Amino acid sequence: MQSPYLSLLHELFPRRLQQWLGPIAAAALLGIVIALAVVWTGLLDLAASVPHPAGWSTLLHYTFKRSAAFHAGGLEPPPDINSAALIQKGAIYYDRVCSHCHSVPGRGQNVVALAMRPQPQYLPSVAQDFTAPELFWIIKHGIKYSAMPAWPVQDRDDEVWALAAFVKQLPKMRGDAYRRLIGADLPNAMPPFAPGTVKPVPYHPGILTPDASEQRIERPSYGFGDDEASDAVGGSCVACHGRDGAGRPGGAFPNIALLTEEQIATALNRYASGTRPSGFMQTVALNLTPDQIAGLARYYASQPKRQADQLHPDAALLQLGERIATHGDPARRVGACASCHDYIRAVAKAYPKIDGQNRYYLRDQLKLFRTGLRGGTGRANPMYAAASHMSDREIDGVALYYAARSPDAPRPPVVGGAGG
Repeated sequence: MQSPYLSLLHELFPRRLQQWLGPIAAAALLGIVIALAVVWTGLLDLAASVPHPAGWSTLLHYTFKRSAAFHAGGLEPPPDINSAALIQKGAIYYDRVCSHCHSVPGRGQNVVALAMRPQPQYLPSVAQDFTAPELFWIIKHGIKYSAMPAWPVQDRDDEVWALAAFVKQLPKMRGDAYRRLIGADLPNAMPPFAPGTVKPVPYHPGILTPDASEQRIERPSYGFGDDEASDAVGGSCVACHGRDGAGRPGGAFPNIALLTEEQIATALNRYASGTRPSGFMQTVALNLTPDQIAGLARYYASQPKRQADQLHPDAALLQLGERIATHGDPARRVGACASCHDYIRAVAKAYPKIDGQNRYYLRDQLKLFRTGLRGGTGRANPMYAAASHMSDREIDGVALYYAARSPDAPRPPVVGGAGG
């Protein structure tokens, strides 16, 4: 005779799988009903003033680190990940934006940032816990439910790598070195640029898909750094381009004094509207009014034309760059750069003058043209074809050749055509 206890166990825990389906479905339905009731009643306490339950914060952070490690697998840092130019480029953006939550070497964190849940980490201490690819993935994609934003545009990996390169250096950086890197002691006395009449206009928000009822996607915006309501907006420009527009030593930033007033104004407007993608420049240009854009364009276009850097070029690379710039490679459909750039004074209004332009900026722009990611005016179209057939070494050579030339150098002899 079967024990009554065994009969009870068989009823509670049936042997056949089909007999489990009903209880499982009922339990799942009950769980959903309870969850919906908790959400609908508002019982769930999401207040940031209340710390996470014991262990919950640790679990969330572990999940975040494992996710970053998994998705960063296979990412390869650029060869110049430790270069001074790339690190300096990332430092300026970090100081302008990221430091508000993550602070800087030698300083504590903002008390408002520490009131978040989860609290932002102090990167000068913890950046060493992440690899460069992991930092790249976190910076580019952000982290949901943590207030960590994604990069404003998703097709400028060169900018994201610059910030990752800088953050990787934070744990071994002292406060005085940080201040030198961001140019805190550079003279930044700029003329005032009055905002004038402000008429908000829409702009393209990159990867964002905002709810129009809850966001206002218009410019000028109120962002990080100098605000349009102040006439001291030029301070944001000095940090990268200097007072005279030639760019900081090191070649990371463009020499905008070489450009015409029209070219500078067009670039700023396209950065602001989102038609020329840049996480670095859009955050600056969005804060500017039309009058300020016009004033900055006039100011920088009127500055003396000079090289920003004194170079000690590699002779073989320089020779390669000169050959491509003046002869091109017709067999591979690579046109001669000099056939358009500064060919005659009138053409320079359409194609920017690049004699004396910063080396790394030229290199990065040519690579963007090669991949088809460089926004610009219709006049930029020939560059997509011209750069698409160039190798990395040829790009490095052309960038070095033009960076080594003086802005007032005579036009080089051109043998090849524009090509492309």
